[in-house]
Amino acid sequence: MKNPKKAIYFISILIFIQLLYAGSIPLVKAVPTIPESYSQNLNFNDTYVYEVLQFGDTAAWYNFSPWPDSYEGDWKTNTNGQIVINFTDFYNKESGDWGNIFEDPIPWFDIEILENNLGVLNTNFTLSNKSNSEVSRALALGYNNFQPGFLIPNENLTYIKELALNQSDPGGFYSIGDVNVEESYNFFYVGFEQIGGVEQKTYLIYDKWTGLLVWAKTSVLGYLLEIKSLNFTLGDSFIYNVIQFSGATGWYNLTGGFEGDWNTNSGGQIIANLTGYYNKDPNDWGNVIDDPIPWFDIEIVENKTGILTTNFTIANRSNSELGWAFTLGYNYFQPGLLLQIIDNLTRVKILAIQEASGFANGLVTIEETPLIIKITFDQTDGEQETSLIYEKRTGLLLWAYTSIGDYLLEMTIDDYVPWESTGEEISPTPNFFLKILPYIVIISISILIIAGSLIASRFKTDLKKFNKYILIAVIAVASFTSFFVFTSSIEVGEVNTPLREVSDITLIVDYGNGTIATWENFTLSDYDTTAFDALSKWCEVEITDYGERGIIVESVNGIEKGWLYSVNDISPGVSANKYNLEDGDIVIWTTN
Repeated sequence: MKNPKKAIYFISILIFIQLLYAGSIPLVKAVPTIPESYSQNLNFNDTYVYEVLQFGDTAAWYNFSPWPDSYEGDWKTNTNGQIVINFTDFYNKESGDWGNIFEDPIPWFDIEILENNLGVLNTNFTLSNKSNSEVSRALALGYNNFQPGFLIPNENLTYIKELALNQSDPGGFYSIGDVNVEESYNFFYVGFEQIGGVEQKTYLIYDKWTGLLVWAKTSVLGYLLEIKSLNFTLGDSFIYNVIQFSGATGWYNLTGGFEGDWNTNSGGQIIANLTGYYNKDPNDWGNVIDDPIPWFDIEIVENKTGILTTNFTIANRSNSELGWAFTLGYNYFQPGLLLQIIDNLTRVKILAIQEASGFANGLVTIEETPLIIKITFDQTDGEQETSLIYEKRTGLLLWAYTSIGDYLLEMTIDDYVPWESTGEEISPTPNFFLKILPYIVIISISILIIAGSLIASRFKTDLKKFNKYILIAVIAVASFTSFFVFTSSIEVGEVNTPLREVSDITLIVDYGNGTIATWENFTLSDYDTTAFDALSKWCEVEITDYGERGIIVESVNGIEKGWLYSVNDISPGVSANKYNLEDGDIVIWTTN
């Protein structure tokens, strides 16, 4: 070649053009096909992160291969550590799967487990392309053959409920336990508590809209894991369907300015769009809920013979103003449409109970399930009755019934069925014969003694004069014995099942002299978890002990008055050492 430099230059240009062309072709990853039973909004390019709230004991990871090939290694994390998953695809379960009632195909993941070392996240353990079934068993995110892991099919939640309930006692060598399922607006809950055995306790909450795990707390033997999703976010538009309405009313802002009359009706709607979280209006009439609070745009809609027609709109108003306008609160407890401090459930309860008295005095009742909290205010010296159901974890109002004077509003968020307490209590059928057996014995012995004395007096006439004394003595002894049997047979039952440990307990002691002491967010352990244990943990207490019938508190920190207690603003009616507390309870001690 006469000019090799030109040839090299020409070849270089060709190679560069080819590389440029090749670089312009996008690298496309095949999009996995999501089965119809799963949410179609799952994003396989997203990383799903779970923060570790509690962890105990290093655990081993086993796959479904025969031993010893099944051992993958030990893994651990800690508080503020993370578990990170990435979806890889949907495949059928492995042939060696130990058992999972969810139908093929199921999701598979890459998983990374991280520890938090002084604020720095370090990878502790990783595995690639593992089935949801294997992950579920490794992390104990299921029980028996109900192994939902990090993702459930959300197309038919009624069917998922049936699967969960059917695995409470599947027979064979599987665990027997109590299963509880519940739905709220955003969440689906499954709880399993094993009876005996290794005492597994597994509680799982899933996002109804995506099927993704939102929160889990699971324990078995020494293993404990509690995690929450960092990906879940609350929406910003909420539709409430009006069930009842009467008494068209005016809307006043917090400066007292009249904004106009508003009206709706059964079949109408109240539509709320969240605009953000800001501090309360400087002119706020009063709201004990902490800043920042949510603000909303509001649209009120009437149903006119099946046609929804806007009746009233107002822009960017504080949740506090909405609480006052719709009467979604009482006194200065104005939770409105969104109770943003719901993560501190103890504080919510304290504020709700403290505001039972004010310019309106009433009885506050608090009821809970794993997914909701219901707060009811019943005014004792007036006409207000307000009952509100909020969703735990989001604080979203799910249902409201509120009335005062001629005004009445009942509404529920779209597709939510209001929860109601059944108030049912199942007790074993008492054995009537065993109850009266002691009295039968006493009467029989008395008859024998009297008959014996009468027979003896027939043969020895000098004994006749003692008959009346014998009769009096027998009656006296029988009466005393019957009274003793009766009083000793009085059983004072316990309230709730005794727990080894309860947390998030609040104690309030009102000494009746203007001094009120409060202890918040503490834990009771070693089965010392009664209402009395909560008091004696912090106070010097003097009692009178009546044995099986319980105790009476005579003095608290030197204040010698009659002391009474309540739990969650309800007087239980049993001795304080017979009332077993549960997580989140508020115990209030007051003087007579």
